Amino acid sequence: MKPKVITIDGPACSGKGTIARRLADRLEFAYLDTGMLYRIVAYADTDPGNFAVFSARDVLSIADSAPEGILRSDAVGRKASEIAVLPQVREIITKLQRDFIAHPGDGYAGSVLDGRDTGTAVAPDADCKIFVTADLEVRAKRRFDFLKETNPNLTFEEILQSLTLRDEQDQSRAIAPMICDDNYVILDTSLDSPEESVAKAFEIVRRKLDRPLENECSD
Repeated sequence: MKPKVITIDGPACSGKGTIARRLADRLEFAYLDTGMLYRIVAYADTDPGNFAVFSARDVLSIADSAPEGILRSDAVGRKASEIAVLPQVREIITKLQRDFIAHPGDGYAGSVLDGRDTGTAVAPDADCKIFVTADLEVRAKRRFDFLKETNPNLTFEEILQSLTLRDEQDQSRAIAPMICDDNYVILDTSLDSPEESVAKAFEIVRRKLDRPLENECSD
């Protein structure tokens, strides 16, 4: 049976990562943070062609040797957004993602991908496509609260500006821009807790598949 594919796209700090991880755990699907692949390439600062011979899991293993927090830093995030527009990088990373979808691993009936364009450029025929969004200032507050303890000099205005720039880059890039088309179900998390957002996402998946989920786990 062909593995099921669920894509969770949306801007930074919308909650898509939390939703995607928890959905994957609940459904017993393989999980892939596609943005982390680009962050690792940006962090490694090497010829992207070197990653062509690896699998997505091989690339993600590099994260184990990175200094704590560096891959999630704004600096690496900005660089990842910059290299994501390069055709040679996107071609390699897209292939890694599609290989992951086709072969999610033993025991997995499908995969959950989280990113910016997984439901358009990577898996346009996904079984379920969700676009997670939230108000810009809400997203900035989430990011600020996450970073302020480790970077006490950081200001909310800096985070707001950084997210605004990142959104503009992701939406305007010529190759695989972040687009919410009519095939997505939109989930706005502005007023929801993580638990509420996950519950809503799970109901969306259930409805889109239109049948009981084979690997559904109870709460």
